Formats: sequence, structure tokens, C-alpha cells
Amino acid sequence: MSQRIDAKNSRNYLVKCTCPHCNQQSEHSFSRVQKGAMLMCPRCSKLFSQGKTAFA
Repeated sequence: MSQRIDAKNSRNYLVKCTCPHCNQQSEHSFSRVQKGAMLMCPRCSKLFSQGKTAFA
């Protein structure tokens, strides 16, 4: 059971994503990116979604 808790916590780190509108890189939660959630660019304040293919 402890292995599952450790595995879940290890995925909770930040990854860099590039905004398709302004090409600015920003850090977002790994789990949020994996779920395909909408991300907000801190520079231009536009919403975008990062595809799962970025980690392949």
C-alpha cells in the first residue's frame, strides 16, 4: 500500500510547457498536464491545452 502512495506523490512535480500563442515557457503540475486540463499562460493569460505527445 505504501508503494502506491509513494508513486502518486512522485508524479506531483512541475513540468515546463510552451504556450502556443506567445511561445513563453511556464511551469505547470505534471498531473494536470497528463489529465489534459486547460492551462493558463502567465504572460498572455490565454488558455491552452498541452497534448500528451509532448512527453513521448
